Amino acid sequence: MLLLFKGYAAGPHYKNPGSGSNFLCLHEDPQWKTYIDGDQPSGLLVGVEYELYNSGIHHNNVFSESNNGGNPIDQNPAPCAICYVAGRSTILMVPARTQCPDGWTTEYAGYLASAYTGNLDTHTRSSYICWDDAPEVAVGGISQNQAVIYPVEVQCGTLPCSVYITGRELTCIVCSK
Repeated sequence: MLLLFKGYAAGPHYKNPGSGSNFLCLHEDPQWKTYIDGDQPSGLLVGVEYELYNSGIHHNNVFSESNNGGNPIDQNPAPCAICYVAGRSTILMVPARTQCPDGWTTEYAGYLASAYTGNLDTHTRSSYICWDDAPEVAVGGISQNQAVIYPVEVQCGTLPCSVYITGRELTCIVCSK
């Protein structure tokens, strides 16, 4: 198995009903394209942290903490890694990057998109997807707001603010090998 990159686990804010529903692995060195700083109507992506219930009598930490020097993982950011096993056909969507890992072929690049981060009455979650940065428009339909996608903005906090600037739209790339 070959390590392609390591980074930060990210996903939807647990209190928001909209945006994406799946977790992603964000590269530790994001690559930006065009963005608009600040909050716009969008999806939202935040860092993942470990949340382990421990009340003294209830303890659900099933994880070994030996790789963490014995330090508790509860309430701390979760890292991630993307690996490749040779000899298998693979398509990989890499969020927060504009270039594929070395030896991989670019299929297309764009921006991360998801459902809108909104209120419980009007918005549901979707998967995060990579939407081509030069999208086409289908002919024949009319605007009905039946299923909508928005660019995903990042929110720092659990994700390091020095690399993931709150309000920036995240890039993505789809690679094959």
